[in-house]
Amino acid sequence: MALADFQRVDHFGDAAAEARTCRIACALFDFSFLESARIRGGTARQVVEAFTGRTLAKLPVGKIAYALRVGAAGEVVADLTIWRIDAETFEVMSGRHEDIADLAGYAGPNIAVNEVANRATFAVQGPASLDALRRLGVIDAIAALPYFGFTDTSLDGIACKIGRLGYTGEAGFEVVCHRSDAERLWRAIALYARPAGFIALDILRIEAGFVLFGNEFRVPATPAEAGLDKFYQAAPLPPPKIALVSFVADADRLAWPWQPRGPCERPSTPGEIVVTSACESIVAGGILGLGYVFAGHKTEDGGGDGPGASLRDPTGIFRNVRQTPLPYYDTAKRRPRLPWRRASDVDVRPK
Repeated sequence: MALADFQRVDHFGDAAAEARTCRIACALFDFSFLESARIRGGTARQVVEAFTGRTLAKLPVGKIAYALRVGAAGEVVADLTIWRIDAETFEVMSGRHEDIADLAGYAGPNIAVNEVANRATFAVQGPASLDALRRLGVIDAIAALPYFGFTDTSLDGIACKIGRLGYTGEAGFEVVCHRSDAERLWRAIALYARPAGFIALDILRIEAGFVLFGNEFRVPATPAEAGLDKFYQAAPLPPPKIALVSFVADADRLAWPWQPRGPCERPSTPGEIVVTSACESIVAGGILGLGYVFAGHKTEDGGGDGPGASLRDPTGIFRNVRQTPLPYYDTAKRRPRLPWRRASDVDVRPK
């Protein structure tokens, strides 16, 4: 992971139960592998736009934008978030150290770029997330946050920055605090949100159709081919030749979390799928995954693409592969934007 002292936890005893708890109540994840850089100056917005290829003129103070990094050949190599602190200050957050290091090259006489060190980031995700945070202080400002908005506040007396966003397909928050406060804040939140590991997170994000840079970006795909073209305005994109899809399948026992080995080639045959992610999905009741197919492909039996289409994994790992809607869970993507309950009589403490 990006930070030398970050230890990824795959599960806290029962990954399936952790994922299920996130769907029905709330779960707590450690995102402290994320790194940040702060860009300040009169042309800070133009610097971040050049770095990410995303237009930010309409991004107000207190809001977050999702953005991409695109390589020389037009392929997506990373995704990140941009937090607008004030008119001339932005923070860029990424799971790759090289993104933060590369930003330093944009520093100049009128632009300061500084790594923001000694931070920890937690994610509180699920429909009872606000109920959990309500136990830790006055949360009026948190409750009022719009989707992809953030504010400075405190939880259990600890200063932190909280953004309403997440990686699970559920409503929730990311909580950023000083590293010295991390252990205490984790313990406080964990009284009301079930600690969950990377396997549960992988299940949830695959169900929600979210990419993981270490998986989906192994295939050299353009933003449009990865389904992310609306987040990239730097240059006109060529028509997509491949497309990211969701699928269900059968397979022999696999180690979780599952990843492809090494770089992945683009699909070369109609009806072929290059699998980039897979999990034992709680919602699907079996193997669910993400992968790339030809855009507008025709299968060997003459069938077309779209949900229900039969696909073939050339590695032979996955069998009986059938395309499904993307995302598989909450296809309309409404759940992250749902309004919070005004009050709760639900006990959200982990069982």
